[in-house]
Amino acid sequence: MQPDDQLQRLIDDFYTAFSPYPRPHTMHASPLRDTVALLKTLSSAPLRNLAGEQIDPYASYALTTVGDVDDYKHFLPRMLELAVHEQRWPGTQPTSIVLRLKRARWLDWPTREQAAIRALFDAACSQVILAHPDEEEAGNWICAYACLDLDLAPILEQWLVTPSIDAALQLAQFMQHDAKFVFENDTSERAIWSYVDETEIHRMRRWLLGPPVHKMLLAARGRTPPSHLWLVEKAFDALADFRPARLH
Repeated sequence: MQPDDQLQRLIDDFYTAFSPYPRPHTMHASPLRDTVALLKTLSSAPLRNLAGEQIDPYASYALTTVGDVDDYKHFLPRMLELAVHEQRWPGTQPTSIVLRLKRARWLDWPTREQAAIRALFDAACSQVILAHPDEEEAGNWICAYACLDLDLAPILEQWLVTPSIDAALQLAQFMQHDAKFVFENDTSERAIWSYVDETEIHRMRRWLLGPPVHKMLLAARGRTPPSHLWLVEKAFDALADFRPARLH
């Protein structure tokens, strides 16, 4: 998505917050990783100019088989900037990034760094729910936000009071694509949602089954262009499958 002025400012601030971490000249890695080649690629352009195909070979294995936390902090601003602009690369998917943040115990990081992460994810979620679903999928950011153990309530409330038809279509798409994982009782079948705290899972279930969500989808029926009305109808089909008994 194209970041609005607020999100762009937060991206710029993010670079500033993590600027104390220099580009690594060496990295610890598994014998399976060619760190010489990785570092050569990662040093081939200034951080903000690294393309997705240049940073992804590192981002996809960071903190598991290559690099340490300080290395990741150096590249994190660019990875998140790419996550905002395009999600073509596995290592720069919002959910991929947050799983590494959890692995790196980001809640133990300095306050300034935590604040930058919270602010950027909050702004990205606030913007993505306004994007047309053909351009961006809100579910990736919403799941990432929940994985960070952040309080989803303000984002969910904002979603419901947003008058944009695109927000309603994003909700319909979420109901069709993501809700099935939220309502899955077998945690091993929840995909990325398996990393979300159980309390937040139950909050999402109650929210999805609540009258305000049903009301928003009903209102969308009369406002949705014919080309996307199918998405709303599919959302109602999905909603019918999520019985209140599955709240527990």
